[in-house]
Amino acid sequence: MVNNIIRKKITIDKTTINTLIDMSRPLILFASALGLAGAQTTYPNQSAPFNLVLSSDNSTLNGQKLTACHSGAAVESFCLDDTVQEPQFQTFFFNGSAEAPQDPNFLPSGLITWTFTGGQPPFTSNTAMSFMYNPASNLAFPLIWPTDDSAQPVSFTDDELLAVGANIDDTISPPEPFENYVTYLTDRWAVCTTYWQGYGYVALQYILGEEEPQNPSCQRVEVKRVFLES
Repeated sequence: MVNNIIRKKITIDKTTINTLIDMSRPLILFASALGLAGAQTTYPNQSAPFNLVLSSDNSTLNGQKLTACHSGAAVESFCLDDTVQEPQFQTFFFNGSAEAPQDPNFLPSGLITWTFTGGQPPFTSNTAMSFMYNPASNLAFPLIWPTDDSAQPVSFTDDELLAVGANIDDTISPPEPFENYVTYLTDRWAVCTTYWQGYGYVALQYILGEEEPQNPSCQRVEVKRVFLES
């Protein structure tokens, strides 16, 4: 009897909300540890640490590093924040698949991961990039999420560009597989003014389809992996 349910507006002060979020983090991160255990089985080979660096015709964006920015309980977006001084917020990993592709046309696939540190007592957990979708937009929102249930597999090209693999070309009719059954999209990234559950950042987005981003603030970029010097 859903229509008979009476919904009451509940007002909670900001301090209470923050307390509830803090209380929920251990449970969320516990679920994260369980969820990413599966990812470590599928993608067990973790790379050396690296930065994700923008390549852009816009000189104010070119060369900037993406930063893990707080966007919820154990959730981060890939944002631009030149006030961040701690290198761990700009340090990411690639958890690769257990076996190399048999077909030379395919690149190794894996997950972009980041090490979350928090909780009381403090602990760490790997979290992985997922795409979140807004039905009203042609942009997907890459978020570092506390489970791998919807983690987005990606690859890196020989030029170290971040790429999303695709198999079917539907720009033609009827749709058919790409040549060699795969193509790697490196030109679908953009930096835009975003909104996610109350958090507003200039953050990385992924363009769905060949049209320009409908968010007028977006500027197209490529994302390059730059390994940290040992």
